[in-house]
Amino acid sequence: MEQYIDIDPIVTKYLREETLSPEEQAALDAWISQGEGRSRMLEDLRNDPTSIKEKLLQMEQMANNRIWDSIVSRVQQDGYWKDEPAVPTLPANAPAARNFGWRYLMAASVLLLIAAGAYWALNRTPAAAPAVTAQQTPAADVAPGGNRATLTLADGRKINLDSSVNGLLASQGNTRVTKLSDGQLAYNKTSEEKPQSPAFNVLSTPRAGQFSLALPDGSRVWLNNASSLRYPVAFTGATREVELSGEAYFEVAKDANHPFFVHTTGGPAGPATIEVLGTSFNIMAYNDESAERATLIDGSIRYIHGHNSALLKPEEQSVLDATGNLKTLSNVNVAEITAWKNGYFHFDHASLETTMRQIARWYDISVEYKGAIPPQQFVGKIQRNMPLSSLLKGLTGEHIHFTVEGRTVLVQP
Repeated sequence: MEQYIDIDPIVTKYLREETLSPEEQAALDAWISQGEGRSRMLEDLRNDPTSIKEKLLQMEQMANNRIWDSIVSRVQQDGYWKDEPAVPTLPANAPAARNFGWRYLMAASVLLLIAAGAYWALNRTPAAAPAVTAQQTPAADVAPGGNRATLTLADGRKINLDSSVNGLLASQGNTRVTKLSDGQLAYNKTSEEKPQSPAFNVLSTPRAGQFSLALPDGSRVWLNNASSLRYPVAFTGATREVELSGEAYFEVAKDANHPFFVHTTGGPAGPATIEVLGTSFNIMAYNDESAERATLIDGSIRYIHGHNSALLKPEEQSVLDATGNLKTLSNVNVAEITAWKNGYFHFDHASLETTMRQIARWYDISVEYKGAIPPQQFVGKIQRNMPLSSLLKGLTGEHIHFTVEGRTVLVQP
């Protein structure tokens, strides 16, 4: 698995021509081997006659430990993008990434992010880390999504969480539902009295919406756009069970005596079940995707579909396609899969169709394709809080262009 967090300082140290420790050299060698053209790209940058090396030498004086954080702040402060596309697009059979050049703010590797962002990171006044809230959007542009959701109570009442004030929202039996100052929902018992009959709530996010909640057992759930989660107001039986349609990230409270189950209802191959003891994982079960995917961050889960099942270890992913075929992938890019929860799109050689499906859900737009568009791959990490036009500017390349007509994006060569 690529070391997105630890490789930044190692690459920078290498470009400064400092001696690497055996562990650092091994990490760098592994990173180079995982991406076509990275070795040549490193040498091109190391031998570049411009002042990149001088700029990188100054990195050691920066307050932030993460170069990436500083670069993102500069990109945001300077209006998201500079003169070049932020995320290069390439046909599938394109030559090595070294042809892109370091001038891109975002490119085919963390290395180019460091090299291009160094100028802004070093020559501007430090700014705060990127905010999750949306940036100001011109009237003619399309704004990004945000914290939007509807809570359906057990009696059928609906609460619009976009406009509701913080504090107590409802009392259901011996449980109080509260909206916290950070926008999260919380469920708190007022007594140990067991409810006479199970009561369920449903949290639903629209396209261009997301929300998080703390379940009655203390488990936390982040719900992505166009998703819904059905769950009991109080867990009272031998198991803890919820139903999911769409995508969510779970941090399940450990309770070996009460296993946790997630039943998916929206995947392309029909219902499936994830059995959990105590762990963190991501589930994507949209019906417009080609497969349902469960990705384990830590702990252990068992993915079950019909008579087939897969026991996952950390950094493994179960993939259930539309025909019911179940397989397990190892060493998956966890940073890419969970980036949405932290306010980013993260593309790691993502296809055009995969990329545009994510964008369409987050901006609540439709996408139309016109003409013969060469196969594209997108690589990079982009904030989800920018207007649509800024995002599309970063995706535009020699072989692909975007036109926005109302809430429809036309994609053409």
